[in-house]
Amino acid sequence: MKNCPVPPIRFARRKTASHPWPFAPLLELPGGDLHVYGAGKVVSAQQFVLIVGLSPQHFIAVEEAPGIGPVQAVLEQAVGFLWGQGAKIQRIKLRCPTSWFSDQYGDFMWRECFVFFSRIYLATDPTNPPWVPSMVYPVIPIGVIASAAGLHWEKVEQVLTGVEAADPDLLLDLGSSLAGMARRWEYFLARIIILSERAEEYDASDRDLVAQCDHILYRILTKFEPSYELLPVTTLRLL
Repeated sequence: MKNCPVPPIRFARRKTASHPWPFAPLLELPGGDLHVYGAGKVVSAQQFVLIVGLSPQHFIAVEEAPGIGPVQAVLEQAVGFLWGQGAKIQRIKLRCPTSWFSDQYGDFMWRECFVFFSRIYLATDPTNPPWVPSMVYPVIPIGVIASAAGLHWEKVEQVLTGVEAADPDLLLDLGSSLAGMARRWEYFLARIIILSERAEEYDASDRDLVAQCDHILYRILTKFEPSYELLPVTTLRLL
């Protein structure tokens, strides 16, 4: 009896969020009300920032909701709503009162809050993923590292595109956040490549994955940080 070919398994993709939040300044959920600023870019409750939408797909949410009453319940309802819309959510440990971003008249300046959380996202170290223990990370094949990094940089590009869509001038307020992240990654990748070459574990497929990651990084820096100077070793790989 001949073995029948097995069709490839394709998991259903989650739908991508286009703009999940309503434009109304008040979002009523079963657990309570959320205040919405910037057409859904910043969400708060009990005078604390709870969720910031860096792009239509990427959101940062605090782990624990400060304040009194059922704030945690309404936070989790909001996070569940976003996840159901296909958003990617990063949770952080932070207590961020809205007063940090209030002007002299007490009005909430959502753009300053948006930039603040964007800097937090860009401060993420791409060379030290939190899901991999530090003692295990160096033994991961370089092709796996480059592939994961490529996905990371694509997310960074989507976030920066979201910032630009919110207000192009906000990109200037991010300062050297992108440059710092890129430089950490360049040094890390150069070291990993040297170690892999010494161990004779750097084959053609690994080189292709590294090249794909390099081109994604180059595309982002060319658009959002044109004054950035790549390391010579990175430039050589791009040639």
